[in-house]
Amino acid sequence: MSDFTTLKFQFNTGTSDASPTFTDVLAATANYELRLCSAGAGNGTTASASWFTILKPTSGTAVIPEMWAYLGSDASGGLKVTTYDGTSAHYKQFLISWDNLGTFASAPIFSAWATTALPAASPGSQPGTGDGTSFINGHATDTSSTSYIKANLYGYGYSGSQQTPASNAAGTLAVTSGTGGAVSPATGAWLATWQSLQAATQYIQDSVTPTAVTAGLWYGVLAFYTGVNMMGGTCLPQLGFQYTWV
Repeated sequence: MSDFTTLKFQFNTGTSDASPTFTDVLAATANYELRLCSAGAGNGTTASASWFTILKPTSGTAVIPEMWAYLGSDASGGLKVTTYDGTSAHYKQFLISWDNLGTFASAPIFSAWATTALPAASPGSQPGTGDGTSFINGHATDTSSTSYIKANLYGYGYSGSQQTPASNAAGTLAVTSGTGGAVSPATGAWLATWQSLQAATQYIQDSVTPTAVTAGLWYGVLAFYTGVNMMGGTCLPQLGFQYTWV
């Protein structure tokens, strides 16, 4: 058996859910980034260091409504993720893609971490200076100590056949959504309640081990929030797909 040669994130830069164009956003690769901003603020030609400030609300919480994908160049070639708006009204926003060369040893998981070192979360505890921890830890008042990042994944990905969504994620989505430990979608279905992505504290795990040496896609949607109690700064949380192979 062997590891995968190609395993990657792809985000929809096409015109809609019904007419997607899935573009590679490579993990752990320089200048491949997802950038968030206020509605209408983003573009494809602004360097990361000059990216647009998001103002947190003066009270309560708010969804961050726009996302751009930068694809290897810091200040050019950025594309809008057209089906991201922080709501449940989409079904083809991003996917995790793997080739037919590897074999999963167990059910993979999807979550988010404060840094590429994948540190444990401290639920509800905001850092002294804003960083990836600001999103991951959440806040006791704003998010009920869940993460400010929520996600929903569809079905098993590939288990005997490819499971591809044809309708919106829907389900319960709120800034306080989140369940301790793992939640797992049923076959051919979205999670009924979106999950918080909080390192190994709250995450999504496949219900099965995907079929060996078979290419597959696991479809998902995301929502990012901010809140009055979130520590501002340069906040760079990391999305991650963890798996074992044989």
